[in-house]
Amino acid sequence: MIFDGKDVTGLRADQVARLGMARTFQTTTLFDTATVLDNLIVGHRLRTGSTLVDAVLGTRRLKEEERRCREKARAALDFVGLSHIESRIAGDISQEERKRVAFALALSTDPILLLLDEPAGGVNPEETEGLARLIRKMADSGLTVCLIEHKMDMIMNLADRILVLNYGERIAEGTPAEIRANPVVIEAYLGSEHA
Repeated sequence: MIFDGKDVTGLRADQVARLGMARTFQTTTLFDTATVLDNLIVGHRLRTGSTLVDAVLGTRRLKEEERRCREKARAALDFVGLSHIESRIAGDISQEERKRVAFALALSTDPILLLLDEPAGGVNPEETEGLARLIRKMADSGLTVCLIEHKMDMIMNLADRILVLNYGERIAEGTPAEIRANPVVIEAYLGSEHA
C-alpha cells in the first residue's frame, strides 16, 4: 500500500497514523470504563514527545502536552457534535454516539486521510443520515475520506468516486451516476431482471 508516496505496507498502526492516516472500524471499540474525553486524549498522544522520565518527574513539557491533548480532544468532540458528553463513561453512551466518538478519536490524530469501515453499521436510518452529514462535514473540511459501506443510498449521496467490488474483484469505478447505470453493477447487485 502506497500512501503519500511511501510504502506503508509493513508499518505498525501508530507509524501509519503519524504519517496522517486514521481509520475507524465497523465494530466500535472504546475504553468503556473511561470517560469519552479520556478516550479521545489517547488519539493525540502520538503527536507528543513526552517520555517516561517526563511522566515520573511531571515536567513542564508533559503538562503542556497534556493540555494540548485535552484541547484537541475537546475540539474533535465539538466537531462531531458531542461536547456535551465529554464526562460520560464511554460504556454508557448509545451506538450512534460511539460511532461519533470513534470519528472524533480518528480526527484527534490529525489525519489527512480517513478510512471509515461501515460507519453506519448498527444504526437506524435517522442516525445514518446524521453520520452521513458528519462524513460530508469531514470531507468539506479538507479531509480525504475513503468510505466502505453497504448502505448504497448513503454512498450515492456522499461519494465523488465509487469503486465497486464483487467477491473481492473490482467490477466498476466511476461517479455515482456512472455506477448507477453500469450494467455489470446492476447484474452483480440487482440481478439481470433489473437491467
